[in-house]
Amino acid sequence: MEGKLRRKVVVVGAGPVGLAAALTLKARDVEVELIERDDRPGTHSYALALHPKTLSLLREWGVSEELEKSSVTVSHLAFCDENGPRHELDLSKVNGHDSGLLIVGQDHLEEALVRPLERAGVKLSWSHRLSTMQQDEDGLDLELERLSEGMSGYAMARLEWQVDKELHTQADYVIGADGHFSMVRRKLGIEFPNVAPTQSFAVFEFKTDFNHNNRAHIVMGEEGTSILWPLPGGYCRWGFEIEESKAEQFSRDKDRLFVQVGAHGYHVLETQMLEALIKERAPWFNGSIGQFRWRMIVRFEKRLAESFGKGRTWLAGDACHLAAPIGMQSMNLGVQEGHLLAQIIADVLDGKSGADQLEEYGASRLKEWRSLMGLDVMMMETAVTSPLLARYSDRLMECIPASLDTLGSFADLLGMEIVPKE
Repeated sequence: MEGKLRRKVVVVGAGPVGLAAALTLKARDVEVELIERDDRPGTHSYALALHPKTLSLLREWGVSEELEKSSVTVSHLAFCDENGPRHELDLSKVNGHDSGLLIVGQDHLEEALVRPLERAGVKLSWSHRLSTMQQDEDGLDLELERLSEGMSGYAMARLEWQVDKELHTQADYVIGADGHFSMVRRKLGIEFPNVAPTQSFAVFEFKTDFNHNNRAHIVMGEEGTSILWPLPGGYCRWGFEIEESKAEQFSRDKDRLFVQVGAHGYHVLETQMLEALIKERAPWFNGSIGQFRWRMIVRFEKRLAESFGKGRTWLAGDACHLAAPIGMQSMNLGVQEGHLLAQIIADVLDGKSGADQLEEYGASRLKEWRSLMGLDVMMMETAVTSPLLARYSDRLMECIPASLDTLGSFADLLGMEIVPKE
């Protein structure tokens, strides 16, 4: 083993959640190191819808202005059937919201968050992964592996990541923001069970002349829920909930054509599948279908960790929850969790709070996610609920950009009420 270096906090994972935690720690004058197994930021160009509370944090960190220059704003949610909009929700009327949603690329978001950390001299250890972790009442001992690309194979050489150096470091606290395959969560032995069936979506991003009028269109029907997002640069993204077996007839299996996204490969879908889905679910869509950027089947699991951490190691973001994609809840609340967790740890290190605040963090996060995932509460129709929303009331909570604080306000605007689940 080489090298020993004491850090106050090690953040594992340099996606938006880990970067948010690091920015908050740095602002509190807490020494921090980020470790990330990818070799650079911004490896995912998938567009995200940022909630108002997330935008407030970006403004606090001084990175919102550059993102807003290359973004699209969504001011309303239009709930539709095959004939068009049936109920509109004005996001500015949600209690606690000071704006609508901001649509940006994840790569742009990550690059914007990395720059102030680099300027501040925060250590970002790219191409590093956590190997072992041991904690006691005094701190944590971590073993890290530095990765490099190397050739392997005899009959057919291929590039793959190899360990070229092992490092030892120590930390007072660790924040696990390393995504749904979280090594930190696994090292803690925390279970990450499914809490609802997995959803599959046929996703198409393409150039279009459709007039979105700053609205996201949520289409509800017997076949599932679909979502049309406006994107920067004259693009849009359709996501159609679909049975994965149904997509097989449209995917190009015979040609073995794939698109690579990160470490995963996906079948490229045929244009005729998009045309068929639009005709079936949203014939009112009159936009052109131009150059494609994505067209693939993506699976979304719904999982919730049994705990958000223990001792000196705590989790945030996809490391502890995976939610349905339409409401963009998991990433946005994850960024807010990274910020909150960093604030609590900074308070503990400064002697302003006791470690019991970390336990409270875990309990409050579980409560919020059990509500948002419909495990403890549900939306119920009222006398003023529109017929479309009443028919599909069991889907609504996963379709809105809500937190526990705003859930009641969203319900009021939808003509619904929140009731305990029996």
